[in-house]
Amino acid sequence: MAKIFKHRTDVAFFDYKDFKTLQRYVNQFGQIETRKKTGLTESQQRQLARSIKRARHIALLPFVAHS
Repeated sequence: MAKIFKHRTDVAFFDYKDFKTLQRYVNQFGQIETRKKTGLTESQQRQLARSIKRARHIALLPFVAHS
């Protein structure tokens, strides 16, 4: 299993309003990618998940992908 992103991310802070960046970390089924695939640290992955969930609640990102 290869990482889909480079090891160090160029994003210092994940903002829930920046849905274009957050879409990179969501797979085709609408699930948040794992740490193994993103290459983020634990704290960055938690920050990413929190931002994605906030963006979903205010309808910037979908909860599930359309099939």
